[in-house]
Amino acid sequence: MRLNHLCDAAWTYDLLHRVDPAPGRDGRVYGQGTGTLTGRLSGTATWSNFPRIREGYASPDARGVIEVDDGVVLFTLTGLSSLTDGRGVHVLTFQTAAPSHAWLNDVIAIGEGSIDVERGKLAMRYYECEVELPLPSLDEPKEGLSTR
Repeated sequence: MRLNHLCDAAWTYDLLHRVDPAPGRDGRVYGQGTGTLTGRLSGTATWSNFPRIREGYASPDARGVIEVDDGVVLFTLTGLSSLTDGRGVHVLTFQTAAPSHAWLNDVIAIGEGSIDVERGKLAMRYYECEVELPLPSLDEPKEGLSTR
């Protein structure tokens, strides 16, 4: 798999409500925010997120819209973020009818970056995942593996 730079993003929470975990339960956060994306995918975003909080980690579950020069791009974002050391990994998918951004409909992007929990800010770098073909044939047995 090849990773091609897609964009850098600065995400900022403008609204944030938190319910801390109860004993034996997950916590939740509800947030809304804005973002700026620069790179092959450039635009301004608005979004909401409803992550589950468990044992020092947040599992984002965000949906949003990116305003681009010829329309809008909808996106979904999932992943895992450490609330203790600020590391985060995201997975993004897209849907759009914007002509110059239609290629995003076939993109799965992954991202890495840092989260400033206290300030409600994230700095992320996203990459388009590109499958490199041809893959080895699944019909050819591997050495040391049983074919039963």
